[in-house]
Amino acid sequence: MKTIFAFLHASFVAVAMTFALTVVSQAQDAPLKIVIHPGQSEADVQNILNLATRSSRAVTVEVGTAATDATPTASPVSSPAGSVSNAAPVQTAQSAGTSPAAAASPAPSATPQPSAPVVATAPSPAPMMPTPEMMATDMGMAKWSQFSAAFLRGASTALSSIDDIPPALGMADDRLIAEGSGYGRALTVTLASIGAALVATLLLRGIFAALLRGRSSPHDGGSPYSNSLKRMIGDLISIIAFLVVARFVINRFGTAGAVTLQVAQGVVTAVIVASLYVALARLLFKTDRRGRSLVPIRRPQWHFRMLVTYGLISALLTETARLADGLGVDRLIIDGWFLNGNTLLTVLKLVWFIGGRSDIRDAFVGQNPGVIRRVAGNLLPDFYIVTALGLWLICVLFAGTPNSARWVFAAGSTQIALLALPILALGAHSLIDDLTRHQESVHGAGLGSSLLASLRVLCAGAVWIGGLHLIATIWWPFLGGEAAMATSWIMWVEQLSLAIVISWAVASFIWRYSEALAPSPAVMLPGHEDQNEKKQTSRLSTAMPVVRNLALGGVLAVGALIILGSLGINVAPLLAGFGVLGLALSFGSQALVKDVVSGIFFIAEDAFRIGEYISTGNLQGTVEQIAIRSVRLRHHNGPVHTVPFGQISSVSNFSRDWGTIKFQLKFERDSDPELIRKTAKKVGLAMLEDPEYGADFLVPLKMQGIQDINENSIVVRFKFTSVPGNPSIIKREAMKRLIAACKAAGLEFASNAVTVRSRGDGMPDDMAAAAQVLPLAPVATG
Repeated sequence: MKTIFAFLHASFVAVAMTFALTVVSQAQDAPLKIVIHPGQSEADVQNILNLATRSSRAVTVEVGTAATDATPTASPVSSPAGSVSNAAPVQTAQSAGTSPAAAASPAPSATPQPSAPVVATAPSPAPMMPTPEMMATDMGMAKWSQFSAAFLRGASTALSSIDDIPPALGMADDRLIAEGSGYGRALTVTLASIGAALVATLLLRGIFAALLRGRSSPHDGGSPYSNSLKRMIGDLISIIAFLVVARFVINRFGTAGAVTLQVAQGVVTAVIVASLYVALARLLFKTDRRGRSLVPIRRPQWHFRMLVTYGLISALLTETARLADGLGVDRLIIDGWFLNGNTLLTVLKLVWFIGGRSDIRDAFVGQNPGVIRRVAGNLLPDFYIVTALGLWLICVLFAGTPNSARWVFAAGSTQIALLALPILALGAHSLIDDLTRHQESVHGAGLGSSLLASLRVLCAGAVWIGGLHLIATIWWPFLGGEAAMATSWIMWVEQLSLAIVISWAVASFIWRYSEALAPSPAVMLPGHEDQNEKKQTSRLSTAMPVVRNLALGGVLAVGALIILGSLGINVAPLLAGFGVLGLALSFGSQALVKDVVSGIFFIAEDAFRIGEYISTGNLQGTVEQIAIRSVRLRHHNGPVHTVPFGQISSVSNFSRDWGTIKFQLKFERDSDPELIRKTAKKVGLAMLEDPEYGADFLVPLKMQGIQDINENSIVVRFKFTSVPGNPSIIKREAMKRLIAACKAAGLEFASNAVTVRSRGDGMPDDMAAAAQVLPLAPVATG
């Protein structure tokens, strides 16, 4: 498992680094210049252009000439005087001012010209072609230089803004003085609006508290969801009242378009935004009197303080930047101020995510998690840490650029979305899970609880898929060309996730509904099987496991085909191949086909059901499970027999309709049979009136008759007829009551003792002599 975690973590870091590099490539869009030299083939030129266009940068192409690219070197070759040269004259290159016709026409020669020295031009060296490795290295160095330049530009913007803040404040003071007011009036209007809004909010909360007095407090009982929802509604009503009253006071005493009005509105807006964060923190982490919070997390108060601090800094940072922009402060100063505040927020987020790492992991994993949820929960804190650093890096790289505001807005929106997605998914999952348990406790397991279970999967999946789509929508306008690969994979993940979520939801519904209709029987230990009441199972509960497995297999097959189709794989050849494979298996494995077909007919004819005791000839036991090709029997001694349907020639079912139990007792030979019959009848009638055993009898206990007469006893048989289920328990109880009733009636049970009787009163002489004990003779010693 640790290896899986490490691999997923490394994969995520690699994707994040790739995304960062693509972003860096957009920060500095320097054009790429390509010079094509004479002598290069068309294929070489095409390869260079393909490599250049992959960089998603502007490409400038220049065509070089022979005069500019090659530097000819000449060496004079003098022929000896009077020698005759048979070499052809050297044709020089065409100059720029010579027309092709003039160069092609022969020169007139009226008289022979003396031979001039021949000047040979050395061929220019072929230009060295750049290899793909060289171009990749150059592109990597160019990206690194762009990254360094953008990072240094952002850092310098942040540092320079610190010195520019006092002049900006002075400019705001000048604006306030120019309109006939100062910071005093702006502060007065702001405090008046906030004070009036606070008074109105407190009055409103007091009125609601008086109206709800006498009712149960939302913090005393109820589920955490209802308590948190009531608290959230109250907080939102208070925030709306605060906003209405504060805006009314500002508009009443302020002047439209004045700096005083802008300052007051900015402060009130910051308070409103901070209040929304406080309300959100109260919704998630506020505990009731039982110590329960909406998010089951350790140290909820610590996470409450961290979220409130994050909201306060965000509200202050956003509104001061908006106010500075309205006052006409230089854009670089605003970018630097925003970058400094974003750096502070990043440090706060790192402290939050690292300090609360175990809390975040445990809250997301929950109780009894699956493998997917456990892996996601362990990776979630690392995901938060890496995204916080990556989004801060984006703000640094684009600080001071014309589109810095758009990039910062995208980064901030992404951070909020990444924080909200796990919370929303976990909340939807937990809320619907509680509704499912409530439905099962009130109405029992059935169609309603099964639909809620599948709805839980759909809601959690919709939150994640919607979040991915939102993030892709935010970043899509910023990335183009090759950089669009950073978001195109999200679109592919959406399609893949949609197919997985729908398949998972359908499979969950089938599984839960089949379990509700036919719950899996529990295996009873020896000695405990008679303690629970046995109920006859239905045909539906017997066939449901087979139908469920077939339905789940069909859902998984269809889901796999949809997933493969979303990956761009043609599934038609796969279907044809599986069809041929199925035919080959059907012809090659005739025994398997026989088992499956025999099982279908056994189930259709209702030969046996789950929980019934059957005998297949050589093997017998209780039916525990029915599969596609075999049935599993549990012998009463414990062994489990798996019998293929094709090997079952006949079935004896001991658990259908009714069963007659017979047993026999031995009485003394002189016992009265009529008294035995009457005693057995009384016991049978008493057991019919028994509240525990009376409902199981179809024919009461009675004496069937004398079965046999032995030397010293008579064998009497008893019988009763009952419904299938617990005949052994009824038999034991009947024998216990019969023994007690017979003893009370004076009936003696037979024994194996031999009784000798005489006809006279005295003992005969010969018998007395035989019974006399003779003394032992003394033993002689010598």
